[in-house]
Amino acid sequence: MFIVTIHDLKNIKKLKEAGADAIIIGVEDFSIRQSLTISLRDLKEVVLQCHALNLKLYVNALRFFMEDELNLLTEFLKTCKEAGVDGIYYSDEGVFYEAQKQGMESLLIYQPETLITNHMDIAFYLELGIQSVSLAHECSLEEILQMTEQNKEVEILISGYFSILYSRRMLVTNYLDAIKSNEKGHKKVLDLIESTRQDRMPIVEDDYGTHIFSEAPIQSQKELPVLKEHGLYRFRIDSIFMDDDWTVNVLQAYQNQSEVPGSNHWYYQTTMKKKEDSHE
Repeated sequence: MFIVTIHDLKNIKKLKEAGADAIIIGVEDFSIRQSLTISLRDLKEVVLQCHALNLKLYVNALRFFMEDELNLLTEFLKTCKEAGVDGIYYSDEGVFYEAQKQGMESLLIYQPETLITNHMDIAFYLELGIQSVSLAHECSLEEILQMTEQNKEVEILISGYFSILYSRRMLVTNYLDAIKSNEKGHKKVLDLIESTRQDRMPIVEDDYGTHIFSEAPIQSQKELPVLKEHGLYRFRIDSIFMDDDWTVNVLQAYQNQSEVPGSNHWYYQTTMKKKEDSHE
């Protein structure tokens, strides 16, 4: 099952023909890091478009919500349920509790980016009755296979840049103010270079805070057959910083087993180090 983000609704059919099984869209006031944002009133129409092509429609609701926004969140969830969406991505635990009140927790996909790194957390969240759990992107292939031995209802980002930090603070604006720069960083893609590495990491500031991404898009050409053989089946392709043609090419590459853009080095690096292994 290939789940993809989309930039233009005109390309829904093109993505379907390329092999997509589901589309992820953003909704105004509820989404972050999305490639396409629609108004809540248009949600039902987009669901119908996708379902007419036998595509599932998922909604990005990954932002954090404050207490004074709970009524807004409740109305959003009701609208999603009435529109017939197939899933809602969330990272704020408050979304689960509000969805549970409406008996729609089975629509939720928990995507906290960096937190799901062991089989116990996977089991805990799936036992809540949600649809799926998105694994941390930095996990090695060996770790993924170990932590999903008992539970296969997990989702893996197989292509695209991934978020490594999300802060509600306007970090870019604060930095530019501190250095007395006239440049505006809001909603503009900039590059962050750490002192200990040369790779450039995209950094974006929007209405809901600051987002830092991996230095390169991940790709899983060699690993995808292994993951499928292991029984995993939910694979996400995120086209942020790209376009729908890029997604079409990636979908075709996975199916034709041709070259996929990006790097797979994350699958083979150690993500946890024991103190006794340190040379310091």
